[in-house]
Amino acid sequence: MNLTQCIRGGDINGRGGFIIAFHYDQELVEQLKRAIPHTQREWRDNDKTWWVSSQYEDTLKKIFQNFEALVYLQGKLI
Repeated sequence: MNLTQCIRGGDINGRGGFIIAFHYDQELVEQLKRAIPHTQREWRDNDKTWWVSSQYEDTLKKIFQNFEALVYLQGKLI
C-alpha cells in the first residue's frame, strides 16, 4: 500500500512524528493499529489523517512502500 501524504509534524502535545494519509482500507487500518500502540498514534477526523510517533518510523517504512520517497524526497523534487 502507498501513502497519499506523509509530512513531518507533531501531535496535539507537540511530540514529533509523521502526518500520514492513505486510501481507506480496513485491513490496513487494523494493521496500523496492531503495529503502533494507541499512545503513539492519533486519528485526525477533521482532515482524515493519522499522526504517528517518530519512534515508529521503521514500522511505517515496512507498511508503506513509498514512505521514504514521500518523507525524504518530496521537498527536493520541487
